[in-house]
Amino acid sequence: MKLLILYGPPATGKLTVAKELSALTGYPLFHNHLVADLASSIFPLGTKEYAALSEAVRLSTIRAAARSSVPGMIVTFAYGVETLGGKDDDALLKRMSRIVKSAGGKTYFVKFSASDAALRKRITATARKTFKKLRSYRALQKLRVRYRMDASVPFAKSIVINTTSITPKSAARMIMRAVRL
Repeated sequence: MKLLILYGPPATGKLTVAKELSALTGYPLFHNHLVADLASSIFPLGTKEYAALSEAVRLSTIRAAARSSVPGMIVTFAYGVETLGGKDDDALLKRMSRIVKSAGGKTYFVKFSASDAALRKRITATARKTFKKLRSYRALQKLRVRYRMDASVPFAKSIVINTTSITPKSAARMIMRAVRL
């Protein structure tokens, strides 16, 4: 199985590109807000209980996919803030990668970025309401200062895509070429 982890700050296009990539590859999409919405419906965001449930759901889902005949899976991830303020993000991503590797698969990391002007425009988009996504540029800026949302995963090479002036389909095709799909 190929596990594609798309990460980067809010409004860089992770989910939009992931949907295009899923449509082009047939790989299932396990996006961040499926987990976040489930966990936050039970526990307050940022609590130990929220983090534990989120991690358990992610790992269990990836384990099930890796053990099955699923050829690949796309995951979106808010690196730098996902686990108790991002403190355990690296450990969680390593666990996810180990699960895939133990089943004979490979994990690919894709880092998204966009210009401040693009982020300012995208963050307020109506479509972001669907999954209760962040919709304030001011709040985004505060989060970017407080957390390492713009950082690259330090333990693995990432494919880097700036989505400022490319279409989601173009970004998806870039990923497909980079991972040879």
